[in-house]
Amino acid sequence: MNALFLRARLPAVCLLLCALFLLPDMGLAQMSEIDSLKALVRDMQQQLEKALSRIEQLEKERAADSARVQQVEKSVAAVQSAPSILNPAIGMAIDAAAEHRAKAGGDFNFRAAELGIAANVDPYARAYAFITGSKDEFEVEEAAIVTTSLPWNLQARAGRFFADFGRLAKFHPHEYAFVNTPLSLERIVGGESKADGVELSYLFPTPFFLRGTIGGYNKLGAENERLDDTKSRAWSRFTYLGRLHTYFDLTDHQSVELGTSLAYTPSIRIPGAPNGSDRSLTGLDVTYRYQPLGKTLYHGLTLAGEFFGNSERVERASGFRRLFAPGGYAYGEAKINREWSAGFLFDHAPSISSPGRKTIGYSPFITWNLSEFNRLRFQYTYFDDEVREEKTERGSQFFLQWTTVLGAHTHGFRTR
Repeated sequence: MNALFLRARLPAVCLLLCALFLLPDMGLAQMSEIDSLKALVRDMQQQLEKALSRIEQLEKERAADSARVQQVEKSVAAVQSAPSILNPAIGMAIDAAAEHRAKAGGDFNFRAAELGIAANVDPYARAYAFITGSKDEFEVEEAAIVTTSLPWNLQARAGRFFADFGRLAKFHPHEYAFVNTPLSLERIVGGESKADGVELSYLFPTPFFLRGTIGGYNKLGAENERLDDTKSRAWSRFTYLGRLHTYFDLTDHQSVELGTSLAYTPSIRIPGAPNGSDRSLTGLDVTYRYQPLGKTLYHGLTLAGEFFGNSERVERASGFRRLFAPGGYAYGEAKINREWSAGFLFDHAPSISSPGRKTIGYSPFITWNLSEFNRLRFQYTYFDDEVREEKTERGSQFFLQWTTVLGAHTHGFRTR
């Protein structure tokens, strides 16, 4: 601004010097004209300074307007995305099969239609529900609230849900790599680990995934008929659970999951047995996965298995006796290409009341994934049965399963 001021004054200074040194006889009239020129130059300088100030003010206003526009755009985007955040995700899975059992004949089996609903409740919790209908019943299979903002790496869950016991017990049958629930899982755990209760889990601050869970429930197991949860009772007759679960990578292509579980019921009333019994259910699960980088859609291998042990202290006429029934399953599945996979399931299912008797199952299966949401599976099963509780658990069996997923079904087709 000083340079502009000097440049503006330079003509006036030149005129004044000329008047003093070159025109000494100049009259007062000429001096008056010079003063007028000086005044004119001063006015022009003032106008220039005002113009520069106005330009600076306009630039500041434009920057402020740009910031306001960006803020408005962010607000509009947030408002536009709010409906999708608040609206629940809804989906459905439909599972049906054609079956032939050597001891029972054929059947077209509508296994289940499962409606899933899930959404965020607020910044502190989310909720989900699965409502299942089959040819025999219609029920709320899961309906639970899960916290999302607890401190210290904690998460709580309450309602009806699949308790965190073992591996496959937490998943719906249409998610399995094979057609049917392993018989060992049905007899020992009661199929799915459905429970009414509360859980608290803690994520350990370790360089690898490590989570611990504790819980309390009315009972554990969707088909568990050995425990009565139809009425209020002493807290010793509830089931309490503890689980430790970890996951880590062996290499860039290989990973391992390990878990151990314990469910304990201090006092149970087994049908046909006197009071004074207790039950502890233990589980150990391991899963190995090979998924080559860049080819996960086309190739892969999963090897998995679970061991279960059911221990009951039962009162007999001769005194108390401890019954221990071990069992479990193991399977492998190889992904051949994007659409096809094949595998084999081995199942060892003991009798809970007579642990020395068992049923052994052998099941090769092949899966055709028409798409991510449409799947066909063929399975052959042979049961070598010593328990003979049901004739459908003997001999050869054939299954052709068709499963589809519609909409935002939250668990989809996961590799288990």
